[in-house]
Amino acid sequence: MTSSIVITGLGIASPAGEGPKPLFDAMVAGDTFFDEASTNGRSSRPWAMATVDPSDTPWPSGAPWDKTKKYANTAAQAAVYTALQAIGVAGPATAAEADRCGTVMAVSSSGADDLGDIIPQLAAMALTDPRSLAKLLYDEVPDYSYIRGIPSQLGQFVSMANGFRGSNVAVYGEAGANGLGALALACRLIDSGELDRVMVVGVAPAMSVTSLVALDREDPLARTAETGRGPFDAGRAGALLGQGAAALVLESEHLAAARGIAPLAILRACEAFAATDREEALDHAVRAVLSAPGSEAQAWWAHASGSVAVDQQEWQVVQRHLRVPATSSKGTMGNALECGALVDIAMAVEALARQTVPPVGLLAEPDAALDGLDAVRGTPRSMPDLDAVLVTSLNHGRSAATAGAAVIAKGANS
Repeated sequence: MTSSIVITGLGIASPAGEGPKPLFDAMVAGDTFFDEASTNGRSSRPWAMATVDPSDTPWPSGAPWDKTKKYANTAAQAAVYTALQAIGVAGPATAAEADRCGTVMAVSSSGADDLGDIIPQLAAMALTDPRSLAKLLYDEVPDYSYIRGIPSQLGQFVSMANGFRGSNVAVYGEAGANGLGALALACRLIDSGELDRVMVVGVAPAMSVTSLVALDREDPLARTAETGRGPFDAGRAGALLGQGAAALVLESEHLAAARGIAPLAILRACEAFAATDREEALDHAVRAVLSAPGSEAQAWWAHASGSVAVDQQEWQVVQRHLRVPATSSKGTMGNALECGALVDIAMAVEALARQTVPPVGLLAEPDAALDGLDAVRGTPRSMPDLDAVLVTSLNHGRSAATAGAAVIAKGANS
């Protein structure tokens, strides 16, 4: 994808609070949000986790929200919360515009706590139940599940928040690259002329123990979140996980100008690929976005979750194409699986506005095996000529073969 697509709205729900500024400030200050048990070893859960309190993503009040609240789980709360932030910045759609404004959701297949227990039961039931699978799901899945939505109940809630009446589609975790798959699809909807404006929303809610065990088997999760265990660190020992939600509003540059909206940033390029292995997919994605006009990035916002293998694999790919100062948000809030890349894009927008790249959280000593990596550590790095940032993201696990990349450039408000 190469086009004049701009970002005109964004919203974040993270352990740092509402919006991009608190999270960016936390990165600059070296703060992290992993639970206390991650640093003292006394936890009923063996993995480090940065969480979002559901009370920090309140459900709207009044009509029609009061009537629908009983159907909303914590994921729906976070989706609506960030969507309302983003539309508050980008501006609402008029009645005449609404049909050409759409929604793309980045969601998991079954990671939410609401479904963690019921999915195995449904799988066992389907082996002997005479009902068709569609009928079985309709009858047995609770109303709060997006499986009953068409195609995503979360997307239906988001459309209530943003007022967009065009296409409403979902990109599931297996193809999502932590939100970049959804973002790339949104760009294509605009490039094709189907839509003028698209909101992309990703939500990473609390996961069931069953899901966490599966992730840990695919690629070990971090059991502690301490200085010296962060992304790119010589002592890193597993991927850091977190929760959160993010919403971005994209639109064609000429439409934003016609509406009198000054873009927050320009999305120069965004691609997500599936290939025979993750390294090949990431190589395709990075090569594609860096070849787009105006995509000469001066900084790299890495996926860098703290996985021993994946951090090294990511650097091996990126250094073939680009060697610039690097950072990652995962040492501050962990990898929020369905929306981690969307959070990183919002952080890149903030970095462009401040002309500053924050340090990697929990990074003490960069791994010597990452030869040539210039990871920002300790203190933020002032970059007065920062015009564009490369963002990369990879799916979790040994068997994952999806990765994505994007280039974010300065907009009128940057």
